[in-house]
Amino acid sequence: MRSRLVVTLVALTAVILVVFGVVRGFSTADLVRDQQRDGLRESASLASVAIAAQERGPDGVTGDFLAALAGRDRVVTYVDPAGSSRVGGTDVVGPDDLSASASVDGGGRVTLTESGSVQSERVRDALLPLVLLTVALAIVAALVGTLLARRFARPFRRLADDAARIGDGHFDTEVHRSRIKEADDLGTALRRAAGQLGTLVERERELSVVASHELRTPLTALRLSLEDLSLWPQTPPDVAEELQHSLAEVDRLSGVVTSLLERGDGSHLGTVTQTDLAVLAEQTAARWADRARAAGRTVHAGPSDDISLPIVRASVDQILDALVERALADGTGDVTIDAVRLSTHARLRVLDEGDRTLATGIVQAAPAGQTGTGLVAAATQAESLGGFVGVEDAATTGLVLALPWPRRRIDA
Repeated sequence: MRSRLVVTLVALTAVILVVFGVVRGFSTADLVRDQQRDGLRESASLASVAIAAQERGPDGVTGDFLAALAGRDRVVTYVDPAGSSRVGGTDVVGPDDLSASASVDGGGRVTLTESGSVQSERVRDALLPLVLLTVALAIVAALVGTLLARRFARPFRRLADDAARIGDGHFDTEVHRSRIKEADDLGTALRRAAGQLGTLVERERELSVVASHELRTPLTALRLSLEDLSLWPQTPPDVAEELQHSLAEVDRLSGVVTSLLERGDGSHLGTVTQTDLAVLAEQTAARWADRARAAGRTVHAGPSDDISLPIVRASVDQILDALVERALADGTGDVTIDAVRLSTHARLRVLDEGDRTLATGIVQAAPAGQTGTGLVAAATQAESLGGFVGVEDAATTGLVLALPWPRRRIDA
């Protein structure tokens, strides 16, 4: 967009300057020629006066006198009353030469001819400032066009960056405002769309958690009860057979729930990207470095295993931010972020040097229909991705985000 604005403005300015320059050039050339003709007539009149005075002198009008009278790039031709012709000055005559005649007192006529090259030089000297001015205006137009294009394109560039972040799943992105009405209208629409998308994703996440807690656990309990009933000696054979059919239906329903919960790509919760977890740890540490430094502490990335996973980057960033914020608020000492490879999942750890005050194990997600804060919200979000948030069994505090391997790796 910026380049198009610059090209448009410069092209429009160039067209205006060319049209103006052509018209101004022709009018300047005509003006120079008219001035040259008027000057040549005045010179011819002065030459006639000088020749009349010289004619009355003892030496008369000679060729040397006429040459001195002509000067550079001019020819003076004097025809006396008797019809004799005498010439002085440059004898180069061309089709573009200008000439002017005047009568001499006492008879005779003088003709002054000027070389066409003099006329061309004067026209060129008159047009040179115009050409330089045109070039200077074109350069100024290019600079002004570049500055204006940057100013006009900056709000749209920022909106494009905001839209990219929202597309990656950062629905809480603060969309920039602008004084340009069109850009501000786009920002308003983008904020509305981000809010709607955030609501949809939050509902999807709640659905995943609800399905995990409210569907899969009861289905498992129901299956165990039906299986026990079918194996009781007191159960009649026909009832046991019917219970086996019910078990098959429960297994089918459980399989549907499991397939919905264990989608390996997580695409229903945001954009999935193949991410190096060691790089993710470094970027998270860099993102929190300034806030930690302001609190007199440090956040850095520790040695990590070589792990690459397809993840919903925005959701994982939000979970890690919650863990780092908890470590800075309630922990002590330096905070270390690393990635560890395990057989069943990949583990991102946020470690501080303070004594462990949390119970070890998995942090429970928020109950269905409720919203949690801090670690509970992070645990709810992690469960929607098929993982969990936990606390390591160690003397110091270690918060863990466990992410499942892709389904094809687990099958292998």
